[in-house]
Amino acid sequence: MKAVVVGETKFYPSKILCVGRNYVEHIHELGNEVPENMVVFNKPNSSIATELHSFLDEPLHYEAEICFIIKDKQLHAVGFGLDLTKRALQSKLKGKGLPWERAKAFDHSAKFSRFIPLEA
Repeated sequence: MKAVVVGETKFYPSKILCVGRNYVEHIHELGNEVPENMVVFNKPNSSIATELHSFLDEPLHYEAEICFIIKDKQLHAVGFGLDLTKRALQSKLKGKGLPWERAKAFDHSAKFSRFIPLEA
């Protein structure tokens, strides 16, 4: 399992929960509709990267994210994340009404800073 670092402690999350379509300007930029409900998807532990990888035939888009670690059902730490998307694949999947995890949840699609613990 891949780890993220909180202070000096390593955490091994089984998954990363993500909220999509939560930034109105980006929604309009991509020509999407503003959703009535939250769009939630997840990335597996294998998406956590120590290095970012791309191939010439896979142009990637990136988004900066504010990230939180939840421990014991409470906010535990905050950090910065870089979320990668295979945008062309995502558009193709969305156009067919298919789930777009393949475009978001691939290996090495998320890179994180060190997380800073939040005081209770």
